Amino acid sequence: MANQKTIGRIIALMIIPSLISMLISGCQSGDNNRNAVYEDMKTDFEKSGMLSANIGLFSKSEHDGEIAYTNGGSGVIFDKHDGAYYALTAAHVVSTENSQLLVFTTNNEMKKDDIPGLDNMTLLSQEAYNSMYAAEVLYISTRDDLAVIRFSADENLSVIEMADSNPQNGERMMCIGNPQNEWFAVSYGTITSDIETFGELTEHPSNAMKHTAYMQTGSSGGAALNENMKLVGITPGASLSLDGKDFYYGVMIPVSEIEICLNEWKNNRI
Repeated sequence: MANQKTIGRIIALMIIPSLISMLISGCQSGDNNRNAVYEDMKTDFEKSGMLSANIGLFSKSEHDGEIAYTNGGSGVIFDKHDGAYYALTAAHVVSTENSQLLVFTTNNEMKKDDIPGLDNMTLLSQEAYNSMYAAEVLYISTRDDLAVIRFSADENLSVIEMADSNPQNGERMMCIGNPQNEWFAVSYGTITSDIETFGELTEHPSNAMKHTAYMQTGSSGGAALNENMKLVGITPGASLSLDGKDFYYGVMIPVSEIEICLNEWKNNRI
């Protein structure tokens, strides 16, 4: 069971594999970014009802008769059709081979079990895993760290609306995700760059923009919203210190890239 948690820490957030995380100067530590709150955006988000458009993801795998659950990350619902929900997430979250993708929502009760003999170690109960919805991967982009998934749920969930254009450098934004098992946590920040290429040394490089909203393990694939509560990006990862404790900046794949991904997916369905 302890090994499952270790594996989850490794794959749930794509760390930008470059010396930037060690050499960048003048960065704040994660504590300041994590505590930032834009009260007006927080109020608008709570009123919007868009919290339930956000989802969490786990992977279920079986080996030699033993079942393991790995914390995968986050996602956001962008469409509903014929009773099924369609969501965006990060490709690296769903690319685990020979595993079943599971979705949990804001309505799932994330019950935990204590692990005997291990102090401060808890994992989700089997009841929590059993309450999750099976999902299928419909498309994985070869251009960005993006994927489209589909699942059915016996509950009424929100559908996010996409922004018409990319955010500009300096604009405020917010991220929703599941960092380190803080379910559906919200962080706030600003856009700090134009589109750049990140993650060149990984299997899933992306054309993305930097931002200052706090991210950690489990944030991958989560939604980035603008001040109008519209989707402006998907967050594939962040630049962290080597020990993972200090947050330097996050990256966000903007709507222009998301639209390319969705068009490619639609064209491949024909």
